[in-house]
Amino acid sequence: MALFRKSKNKKPERHELVEIPIGSMIELSDPITFKMSDTPTRTFELIERKKYEGDGMLRYMYLLEDDDEHVVLGVDRVGSTDEYELSRWIIDNEDELDEEDLEDAEGAGGVLDRSITLYYEDEDEDEEIEVEYVRQEIVPVNMTVVDDEEMNEYDAELHEYTTEDDGLMSVELCGTWLIFYVGDPIAQTDVQIYPAEEEPEYI
Repeated sequence: MALFRKSKNKKPERHELVEIPIGSMIELSDPITFKMSDTPTRTFELIERKKYEGDGMLRYMYLLEDDDEHVVLGVDRVGSTDEYELSRWIIDNEDELDEEDLEDAEGAGGVLDRSITLYYEDEDEDEEIEVEYVRQEIVPVNMTVVDDEEMNEYDAELHEYTTEDDGLMSVELCGTWLIFYVGDPIAQTDVQIYPAEEEPEYI
């Protein structure tokens, strides 16, 4: 007879990258952060969490703030496994569409082009660098947005783009709003998380 029985109701431990609490401190040491700072690491506070759930997709986009500067840490689950890929993003642009523009775009087969070219300043030369992003897929998602005041759910659509050198762009279409995220993959060793002890009761 066993002296101890395993509890059937015990929940599996949550992965540290999943549902990171609002108010957590996150330290980044990826090469992009090096360019932004004179130090090899930089610590940000998590002020907003977006969770996207769709067909074959589970993604978190964590909005981080430091001295009024914002970056986004992306966490994507790999298939149905407990493994995750990380990416570092900036919000490149936000646009609001008129209802008529949105209806016209839907009738024409989509609000965004199959490829999008962005132009960046070359720091060494007085020229612009062209970067072409090619769409890989469109994923309808349920989006949950959490900050330190409230939690809301929306139906949204993600347009996923890549470049030849593994650059990333994800365009979030929610209602009439478009948010353009531009990013790059980073290693999990470039992220250190100091989770907040608790979140507001409504979460």
